[in-house]
Amino acid sequence: MNNYDDLFNNNDKIDKSKDKNKNTPFDKDAWVEKKRQERAEAYELLDEATAEIVSDGERFRDYLNTQAQFDRYSVSNALLIAFQRPGATKVADFGTWKDDDVSVNKGEKAITILEPGNEYTREDGSTGFSVNVKKVFDISQTNSDANVKRRTLDARAAIKALIASAPCAVVLVEKLDNCNARYSPDKNEIYIVKGLEANEIFRALSYEICIARAAQKDIDRKDGAFGSYCASYILCERNGFDTGDFNFDRVPERFADVDNKDVRKELGEIRDMANEISQEMNRQFEAMDKNKRSRDDGAR
Repeated sequence: MNNYDDLFNNNDKIDKSKDKNKNTPFDKDAWVEKKRQERAEAYELLDEATAEIVSDGERFRDYLNTQAQFDRYSVSNALLIAFQRPGATKVADFGTWKDDDVSVNKGEKAITILEPGNEYTREDGSTGFSVNVKKVFDISQTNSDANVKRRTLDARAAIKALIASAPCAVVLVEKLDNCNARYSPDKNEIYIVKGLEANEIFRALSYEICIARAAQKDIDRKDGAFGSYCASYILCERNGFDTGDFNFDRVPERFADVDNKDVRKELGEIRDMANEISQEMNRQFEAMDKNKRSRDDGAR
């Protein structure tokens, strides 16, 4: 007969460390302080990211690429991602990756971002939202072998959608002086030269559409030039057009004496302009797809 008495002799060696926290009362003050410290560190990181991104033209390009990829992300989170993981294409927290049967690679450093928390009432009666720190990982930090597909569009469809997003008429002309396209505030029309290649059309037209939209807000060409240039870059990058000849070497000079908050405010205006045009374009894409499906159904 087997004797199991020896099992009870080592009972005191069982590791009960996992049960230690069960009887430990929740310390709300310590939890609040921990969260406060996490937010403080995240905001310090955001200021560091903002300062670095605008101190170098190529780092600024990294930010624009990130904002183009993560169109629904705030400027702050796009800055944080570009600063910590330039080239990121898809991020999620540890639990979300796990739910998708994807594992984060051992030793990978998480990307810090910010997410809105619960609504609360300030002392003056206004409504605010708390901010939580979130740790995420890019798909390149996981064991996933899936590639994040960049949207590939038919150039003709993309240009057609872009034209539809213009706030004014777009008119073909034989030639223009020293440019491929030009917005006329006097006639509220955008002129574009005939016979251009797709990349030339999209780049020139997206810039002038931004200029035209800025004019609607009483921002003249000179004051709206930089924002329009950056928004045009985001639109080109987002829609698969070449951005190699965009130049951001003068970005450090432009933001040399600008406060970090004001930098983010301007970047927010650029993001909003690019997203407004993208939304208009997406409505056109949806209409095109609907028409195509209707034609296909009719042909059956």
